[in-house]
Amino acid sequence: MKQVYKLTSKKLEGCLYVTFDQGYLTAIEIAIKSPLNDGQFRGLMINIPYAEEQIASKSNQIGLTCEKIVEMATNRKVAMFCLMYEKCNRIKYKASRQDGGKISSIKITEEILKHYFESENFLFKGKHSISNLVRYYNELLLEISKKGTVGFPNSWSKDYADKLSPADLSEYWKHLRGLGLKPKKDRLGNTTDWIK
Repeated sequence: MKQVYKLTSKKLEGCLYVTFDQGYLTAIEIAIKSPLNDGQFRGLMINIPYAEEQIASKSNQIGLTCEKIVEMATNRKVAMFCLMYEKCNRIKYKASRQDGGKISSIKITEEILKHYFESENFLFKGKHSISNLVRYYNELLLEISKKGTVGFPNSWSKDYADKLSPADLSEYWKHLRGLGLKPKKDRLGNTTDWIK
């Protein structure tokens, strides 16, 4: 039987997912904001046990909190998506057999679905389907992780851009591109506005 454990720490922005199948390690997913340095990565790989029975004690030794995640059945994931779809769009979603196969590979919670249906991101808005959710799942998780942090304005502001460092300006442009905007430039190549 497949079992997933979520490992968290106050020192990490994010978490680690460790998957065991038939009691043995099959996957490690590192879902953190900042990448691990070489020493942290090596320390993590050395201390993640191969046998499931040792995960709680080993994770405590390296300062991680271990939480067992109860995996949701595929039919419940599809049902949850259909209910949320109907609630947000006021029409029923007709799920296909392929949808069940697609959604089985991802983790679904009510919070994730709520964010998916309420997002203003052009990847999700008005394109609600299980296929689209699975296709842009990583982008959705990234957007959720950034929620609540100080973000950039959702439109172009020259005054705001002039105050940013080059690295922050690059992030601001990336944010605007994520909203589906494209830069409008003058003859000299200077950005004057961002438009759809």
